[in-house]
Amino acid sequence: MSIQQPKADMSIRQYSGKLTIDQTKAWHNLGLKSSFVRTRETADHARQIAMEGLARIAREGDELMRIEQGGNPIAAQGERNAVWEFDYQPGATPWQELVQLNYESTEPDIHTTPNKPKINITPRPPQFGYQPGSISFSIEQYADLQIEFTNLMYKGYRFETEI
Repeated sequence: MSIQQPKADMSIRQYSGKLTIDQTKAWHNLGLKSSFVRTRETADHARQIAMEGLARIAREGDELMRIEQGGNPIAAQGERNAVWEFDYQPGATPWQELVQLNYESTEPDIHTTPNKPKINITPRPPQFGYQPGSISFSIEQYADLQIEFTNLMYKGYRFETEI
C-alpha cells in the first residue's frame, strides 16, 4: 500500500492598501493657506475686531457719560487710541505632528483547493504453510487430589477426640 498527499493548490492575491498623507495643517503652520481658508480667517478676525470695537465704543461712551465725576476722559481716550498695535506672526517651521498619516490596508484574496490523496493498493493472497498429516495426542498426567489432615481434633458435646 502506498499513500501520497499532494499539496493543495493555493493562490493569494494582495491588493495595494491606501495611504493618505494630509499636510494641510503643516502648510497652514508655514502660512501657506488657500484663499478659502484665508477669507474665512479674515472674516473671523474682522468679526472679532468689530466686537472689540463695539465694546470699546460702549466703554468710552460710559466714560464720557460720567464726565461730571472728574478727570479728563477725552484726553485719556485720545491717548489710548493714538497708539496702533500691530502684531505679525510669520509662519513657523513645519512640525511632523501636524502631518496626518492614514493607512487603510486591504484583506488578501486567498483561494485554496485541496487535492485528494493518492492511494495505491496491490492485494496479495495470503501465504501460509500447511502439511497434511495425522494428529496424535496424549495426556501426561491425570487429575489426582489427595488431602491429609494432621493434628485434627473433634470437639463434641462434653468430649474431645483426636482423629
